[in-house]
Amino acid sequence: MPFTVETLIRDLSRLPHRGAATNFEAPAIELLASTLRELQATVVVEPFRTPRTYTSIIYWLVAGLSSGLLVAPWLGWVAVIWSWGWIVLAWLFFNWRFSPVTQLPPLVTSHNIIGRWRETGFGYAGDHEKPVMKVILMAHYDTAPISLLYRTGTVNSFHISLVISLVLMLGAGFLLTFEQLGLNSGWVPWTRYGLIAYFVLQALLGTLGYWLYGHSNGASDNATGVVAAIATAERLKQLYLPGLETEIVLTGAEEVGMIGSRAYLNKHVDSWPKGRTAVVNFDTLGNGSLHLIKHTGTIEVIEYANELMVSAEKLLDEKPFQGLVKPGRWHIADFDSVWFVRRKIPVMTLSAMDRKGRMPNIHRPEDQLLVTDLSTIPTAVDFAIQTIVRHYQTYEITAEKL
Repeated sequence: MPFTVETLIRDLSRLPHRGAATNFEAPAIELLASTLRELQATVVVEPFRTPRTYTSIIYWLVAGLSSGLLVAPWLGWVAVIWSWGWIVLAWLFFNWRFSPVTQLPPLVTSHNIIGRWRETGFGYAGDHEKPVMKVILMAHYDTAPISLLYRTGTVNSFHISLVISLVLMLGAGFLLTFEQLGLNSGWVPWTRYGLIAYFVLQALLGTLGYWLYGHSNGASDNATGVVAAIATAERLKQLYLPGLETEIVLTGAEEVGMIGSRAYLNKHVDSWPKGRTAVVNFDTLGNGSLHLIKHTGTIEVIEYANELMVSAEKLLDEKPFQGLVKPGRWHIADFDSVWFVRRKIPVMTLSAMDRKGRMPNIHRPEDQLLVTDLSTIPTAVDFAIQTIVRHYQTYEITAEKL
């Protein structure tokens, strides 16, 4: 059956969910791999190790810091050093940097799905070792644990609560340090116990939804992004762009902490043409208007400022995208593209948001196909194609001058 957006998103949404390393990951992989093969792609499925969900990461961080706060009166500086270690791990993880806490057990095996095309005009052309430009189309296919914190009435305060938690973790570290330096006021032990209670409560609130309801169906987050990435690949196949190498990666374990995209980047980055690789990430294109993400981050601000974004931002002021695609920011968790920003690889992320800057229904039981608006997907595909072509033309001109 020929690929269509409606058919593929329907088939993906028929699975109860696509949680990383769950029983439903395998049929999702089979469906997506077969779809890519029907489009004449060479498909590779690559395994990587990851926690099953972010719940174990949160439990490690809270247990580690809380134990340090609890035993500080007896272990002294050992407890201080131990606690600061967990604070650093938490700071790294929640500011979307690599944190070794993601490698603590229990670990499971998830997979990335990679499709490549190498026909004339779509893939390698001319010099096989020097493509004019490589474009990577990316979207995560896994679905998120359901979270009580993503309820419509509370999701806007999620970022604030995360910032408060990180600040209190830093405060806990300094409190332990000052206590060992001689601060012996009677309120110090009670403050330590209060911090323990706060961190434990936050951990329970942040993970209770998963234990009660499991994973979301993920029609919007992120079946929409997957079909948009594949639709963009199909459109590129119809264009004649000599020297353009095109690759698609559908990542697993994004909802754990962007684990799959980091594994993909680390494994393949050295094989990409340096200075001539660009990445387009599609994430949650249901329900809302299309946004070009410019800023993310929890406390550390992650800015999307690169050559690909220059091409994309020019399109924001041109027809037919003027007023239809808007600049956006997202400070509740992050995207697969964060690792590419940090490695200074040109990348952009497209996402749909409502007027209040929210992604409706994500990480919730309501994330079902029945209430997912697919109208943003064609706009995202068109915008991605126009950005890629414009960016490609700058490389093509440069290549002709060499």
